[in-house]
Amino acid sequence: MSLLVLCQQLPIRLYQLRLRLYELEERLDDTLFVRISNSENVNLKKVKNLDLSFVGTICMELSNGDVSYVYRRYVSKIKKLLGL
Repeated sequence: MSLLVLCQQLPIRLYQLRLRLYELEERLDDTLFVRISNSENVNLKKVKNLDLSFVGTICMELSNGDVSYVYRRYVSKIKKLLGL
């Protein structure tokens, strides 16, 4: 099984890796990249805004305008990492 990775920089690139997401997560810098769902890791340097008003989840607006939601099981880890 391979994993498609979208690199959100200009120009936008799509990479295909032969890793599972947890294997990629192990290789990334855990102070910069954090898992927010079963299918998504986010570069914290690219987070523009956090909306904590949703009950039990966090809405992340990224610098490119995309919006992602932190799944409930990852919320406490994100809050701890960000000092919230």
